[in-house]
Amino acid sequence: MFLWVGKTKAPYARLGVEEYLGRVRRYQPCRIVTVSEERQDSRYSMAHRVERDSARILSRLGDLEPAFVLVIDPRGQDTNSRDLADLLRRVCYEDSRRLVFVVGGPDGLSSRVRDRADHVLGLSHLTFPHDMARLLLAEQVYRALTIIHGRPYDR
Repeated sequence: MFLWVGKTKAPYARLGVEEYLGRVRRYQPCRIVTVSEERQDSRYSMAHRVERDSARILSRLGDLEPAFVLVIDPRGQDTNSRDLADLLRRVCYEDSRRLVFVVGGPDGLSSRVRDRADHVLGLSHLTFPHDMARLLLAEQVYRALTIIHGRPYDR
């Protein structure tokens, strides 16, 4: 499951995410759960928006327990596709909990969400548009599943 804040707005990213999640479903059931994004309002600080978005994420995670929560965050652990495949193999095929990938809003996540995570993963040291990060995550999950299943996609 993918849990993220707000809709994927960029058409290229929306189409790409749909394409890769369609491929992921060949191996594992998955869906997207979207929590509403706090509106940009000059009355509220960025920290306030992050806390409000994070509270909605934590509320949804509470509904999904037990879950293995993998948070995407720039401060997360660097990894490669094969190590991600090893992690997904353990979680998807050996653990009885549901796997939930969490992607925060454009302003990030609160420490409360990172503290709830079973694993915090960084996609790159580069900065990407928010929608692009979702697309990259979907592609990497698909790539990891092809590695697990010995399919030729990973080259």
